[in-house]
Amino acid sequence: MNPLTLKILILGALGLTYAVNLTLGLLNTRQKKTEVDSRFAAFIDAEAYRKLLSYNSAKARFALTEQTVTFVILFFFILCNGPGWLDSRLVGTLGDQKFRGLAFFGILGLGGFLLGIPFELYFDFSLEARFGFNTKTLRTFWADKIKGLILSAVLGGGILYLLLLFVEILGPWFWIGFALLLFLFMVLFSTLYTTLIVPLFNKLTPLEEGDLKASISALGQKTEFPLSGVYLMNASKRSKKSNAFFSGLGKFKKVILFDTLLTAHPTEEITAILAHEIGHYKRGHIPKLTILSGLSILITVGLFSLFISTPAFSLALGAVKPAPFLSLLAFGLLYEPLSMLLGLGTNALSRRFEYEADAYAVMHTDPRVYGSALMRLFAVNMADLYPHRLYVLFNYTHPPVLERLAAIDRIAGPPPGAGG
Repeated sequence: MNPLTLKILILGALGLTYAVNLTLGLLNTRQKKTEVDSRFAAFIDAEAYRKLLSYNSAKARFALTEQTVTFVILFFFILCNGPGWLDSRLVGTLGDQKFRGLAFFGILGLGGFLLGIPFELYFDFSLEARFGFNTKTLRTFWADKIKGLILSAVLGGGILYLLLLFVEILGPWFWIGFALLLFLFMVLFSTLYTTLIVPLFNKLTPLEEGDLKASISALGQKTEFPLSGVYLMNASKRSKKSNAFFSGLGKFKKVILFDTLLTAHPTEEITAILAHEIGHYKRGHIPKLTILSGLSILITVGLFSLFISTPAFSLALGAVKPAPFLSLLAFGLLYEPLSMLLGLGTNALSRRFEYEADAYAVMHTDPRVYGSALMRLFAVNMADLYPHRLYVLFNYTHPPVLERLAAIDRIAGPPPGAGG
């Protein structure tokens, strides 16, 4: 393919991705927000609901601004042959393509890191603080950023080096070995995430004896689920938002409860939320998603292998000579619209799994308590109660809360006085 034609396609892919995200964001922002559902009355009064609408509107405007700035910079960087220019500066000092590729993406990553700092500072210390969520100090902010940068450099750099090494050694068959390696890394990372990664940023403390632990132990016996690995995470050092998640496999399996849950929810609601997390395990969602991720890796790396040796990919970015890492960048930019389409399927599957985990929680706890837990969780986090349907399809891995409540009603029957 002609490099100029390919460059036009890359810029078109960038523009298409931005246009879709912009359209979805505007649709969601302009979506009519009706009065709050009557069953939320115990959790959101009129003033709190106005604040919720204002918060979601402010977040949407912020996201659109950040997307626009990022798009404009990246578009002109590609248009003006920025990648080729950067590679030409590195050729004189780094002849080895593997190390040149590491330096190339390292510089791009550092540029993205610096570009994101003003947005993140504004988001945390202005937007989130204005609505009462942020508890993060500047010291914590910078510590998080530095740790994240080092972690990204070590893990991302290591994976990139192995990719370029596999290309050099295995030639056109590199994709089979690298896809397998990437899959094994993904499994290992997800297994050890709460053991090795989370403690770098947060303190995990085993749940202490008390009413909550007794309630959780009773749930564990009822569901035949080993609940020895239940931990509290000091999420309150960064935000007042609440959440819980399940991570790991085998002896590394852990259930993590944000400490903010304990201040916002009564014991029976926390137990119901935990039943939802157990539902993910009991319904086999983690291995299913792992297999799906493995297939996605295989397909993506396989597609990349078809184009890595095509000189036009590097030349389209302004390079004088082809290089695998330039082909990787070009492929990633072209792949973005396809990734967005594939995301429709993975998001839909994820939302289905959330419904299944909700159903499991309803079957093993009081449905009214679980419904109350969901409503309180969404009220505390000021989530969007009426997102646009198209925005949900492209961006939501969890169903909107009103749809989840409706599904609970279909299983257990509507609570007294429920209605819109």
